[in-house]
Amino acid sequence: MTDTLSVLKDKYNVSHETLSELSTFHDLLFHWQKRLNLISTKTINEIWDRHILDSAQLCSFLPKNPCCILDIGSGAGLPGIVLSILTDHEIHLVESDKKKCAFLRTALSRVNSNALVHETRLEEMPSLRADIVTARAFAPLPRLLALTQKQHHPKLRFLLLKGRAVSSELINIESWQKIRVTNRYASMTSEDGCILELQFNDA
Repeated sequence: MTDTLSVLKDKYNVSHETLSELSTFHDLLFHWQKRLNLISTKTINEIWDRHILDSAQLCSFLPKNPCCILDIGSGAGLPGIVLSILTDHEIHLVESDKKKCAFLRTALSRVNSNALVHETRLEEMPSLRADIVTARAFAPLPRLLALTQKQHHPKLRFLLLKGRAVSSELINIESWQKIRVTNRYASMTSEDGCILELQFNDA
């Protein structure tokens, strides 16, 4: 955990107050995991590195000016709540599970975040004209793109935390000819992981 905190302080210039909010979120995630399946039980003792820092690395790819971020399949608040703590962006969390929404609302109230929770199925979510869509451990790319169709517009960017199956997922999005992969960044927390950036061809 010490190395993770050092990275957060040095790379992302995280203040003592912000670290305190991240610690509050960490503790809530740990305790709610006993009731809900929010994260893998194998990583329960690695929340700082495997989940919080993994989510925080998206900050390197966000615009400096305020933007609207739509975090889909928010579940455990990853990466949405972490980004709401670390940035001033307008963040919307979409989650259909009632119990997980209760966790999200509780966590947001404890860390004084202005992020909004939308308790609905993603395909029923009205268009927000968001600037960025984020997701972590949500769905394979073809399904993710299909479920977000209402949110699509030419200026939209996707910043997706992906694992070892990403190469096979990319093969299966060839039918989405209007969308291209613009960058594939190495993950700082997983050898098999990456951050995938997608945009529309006419962006």
